[in-house]
Amino acid sequence: MRARRSRSAVVTAATLGVLLATGAVVAAPAAYAADAPAATASAEPTAQAAADKPSLQVNAPETVGRGGEPVEFTEAVTNPGSTDATFKLRVKATTDASPLAYQVIKVEYRDTDGTWKPVTDTVPGLDVAAGTTRTVQLRLTTGLHAYWSDRVSTVTLSSAVLDATGGTVLAESTKAVSARYVTMTVGNAPTTALVGGAPVEFDVTIANPTASRFTNVSKVVTASKYSTLQMQKTDGSWQTLTGTSLPHADGDLRYLLADDRNLAPGETFTRHLRLAYNGDAPIGSTTVHTWAELDMGSGYSPTYVGPQYIAINLVGSPLGLSVQEPSSIGNGGGKPVEFTETVTNASSSDTQFNLKLDASNPAARSDGRLALESRAADGTWNPVGLTFTQQPDGFHFIGSLTGVTVPANGTKTVQLRLSAPLNNDWAGLNGTVKLASTVLDKAGQSTLASSTKDIALKALTVQAKGAPTNAVPGGIPAEFDVNFTNPSASAYDNVSQVVQADRRTTLQVQKADGSWENITGVPTSQPGADQVLYHLSADKNLPAGSTVTRHVRLAFTDDAPIGRTYVNTWAVLGEGSDYPAFVGPQGFPVDVTSTPAGGSDKGTGTAVKAGLTTTTGGGSSTTSTGTTADSTGTGTTTDTQLAGGSLAHTGSDGMLASAAAAAGLLASGIGALFFARRRRNA
Repeated sequence: MRARRSRSAVVTAATLGVLLATGAVVAAPAAYAADAPAATASAEPTAQAAADKPSLQVNAPETVGRGGEPVEFTEAVTNPGSTDATFKLRVKATTDASPLAYQVIKVEYRDTDGTWKPVTDTVPGLDVAAGTTRTVQLRLTTGLHAYWSDRVSTVTLSSAVLDATGGTVLAESTKAVSARYVTMTVGNAPTTALVGGAPVEFDVTIANPTASRFTNVSKVVTASKYSTLQMQKTDGSWQTLTGTSLPHADGDLRYLLADDRNLAPGETFTRHLRLAYNGDAPIGSTTVHTWAELDMGSGYSPTYVGPQYIAINLVGSPLGLSVQEPSSIGNGGGKPVEFTETVTNASSSDTQFNLKLDASNPAARSDGRLALESRAADGTWNPVGLTFTQQPDGFHFIGSLTGVTVPANGTKTVQLRLSAPLNNDWAGLNGTVKLASTVLDKAGQSTLASSTKDIALKALTVQAKGAPTNAVPGGIPAEFDVNFTNPSASAYDNVSQVVQADRRTTLQVQKADGSWENITGVPTSQPGADQVLYHLSADKNLPAGSTVTRHVRLAFTDDAPIGRTYVNTWAVLGEGSDYPAFVGPQGFPVDVTSTPAGGSDKGTGTAVKAGLTTTTGGGSSTTSTGTTADSTGTGTTTDTQLAGGSLAHTGSDGMLASAAAAAGLLASGIGALFFARRRRNA
């Protein structure tokens, strides 16, 4: 009979795990041990499934260039199972700066036919044989886009292996890729430059720090239209770059440093440059832009990578001015005196400039009192148009020579001449002409160089040496000298050497051979003046820096009235013109008496001789000293003070400065001709 199994034994077997866990069963009967293998066999499918799970290896690039060519990389899917399997590979690339929706980031895979196709979500049809690895070729592109606000951004590359249905993630990976622009840096950036001066040198470096190749990078410098740019070649020589004008108001120039627009991964492009500004450049601040100019394609503006700008302060000028001014000019119609102004150019380019000339004097109170001329290339002298203005420091005569060019590293000498034309209102005045010369830029706005010189304004002087102080009618002539001095650098050709005296006189001038020439007096035109003019020479020339001495003897005729009369010695400028000028002292008095100073009658003694001065120019040239008094001719003698013709000077109303003095002169007949020919200036 078969033994019957206990029900409790069945229960205990079913709940064996529980009992063992609670410690209720300390030792299992042998019957239960036979059931144990059945309990462990149920875990084998799960372990097998884990062992068959695919793995994913992502070999992501470290960097990618924004706007550069795609960077290739791989992702490897391994199937460790014993059966072939089909998977899907999902690849996504995102960034906070620019989501994939804007197509700034693009991932592509290489299809079995070798073409690259975009990954829209997953790489389709990924079959991996059992126990093998399938490598997928991918590439990542980050384009140029306005959403990329930072120079460096992070692209998150998220990859996952999905089952064939795409519903279950079997393996996944996340990688960070640095997306970067090319970089532009400037070494030894200049801060100042000299207008028209030596160039400033600096370095420009464009680097590609990414794994992408760039094929769209133009290496560019933009600078002022007054600039020139050179680039050093490998052999050390300099290549002058041609700039193209940019289409904006300032007309800046765009310089292209290389025709090659490529930058290989990790490549650095460095060029040594030198920049100069020509003499037309305005003084002040200017900017230089160094760009890596990335082409975004047709219809889009380029993206510019580089520093905001380089600020350069344009200072000074390479132009210098040297004025070889005349020491003096003659007032009252003296010939113009030549002088030069030389402009030097230390720059390497021809420079055009304007030369402003400003001649001033506090007494030159009407137009035309000062004149400037410039010499043309053909040797002719042309007047410089002068504008007459009154300023707090006096009266100015201002003109300019425009469009003058000084060659590079050379000089330009401008030939000029200055004069004080005849004007009887101030012909006898001495003073100073201040000549301010200014080199201006081509536009006439900026001062490049300047000079101020003082030029002496000198009038002729006339002096009577040993002039008689008294005379007897019919007495022996009194000898004396009349000196006509031109202290200026101007030559005169309009000087009449004149003695004005009572018409009841005779006058002789000594010739070079010692003989005497009778001079015929010319009556003045003033009615009732009883004056005549004696012209001592027909030669009206008075060279620069010379003194002409005329030795004369004057006698009074028997009918000369008793009393005081005046003798005037004049240098008449522009005699015969509408407005001549009389330059000389006020005149010396002669007392005509019936008895000689010695107390006897007229007699026939020796004439009075006074000290003579050596002369240059015409006339006699004798020297003697001492004074001898003839008992029957004239008495003592005197020298008139050196004077530059106070009679020729008027006040602001065009009349003589001293009305009382004028009345006295008119009463004696002195200055009659002067008043007859007086210019009436307002």
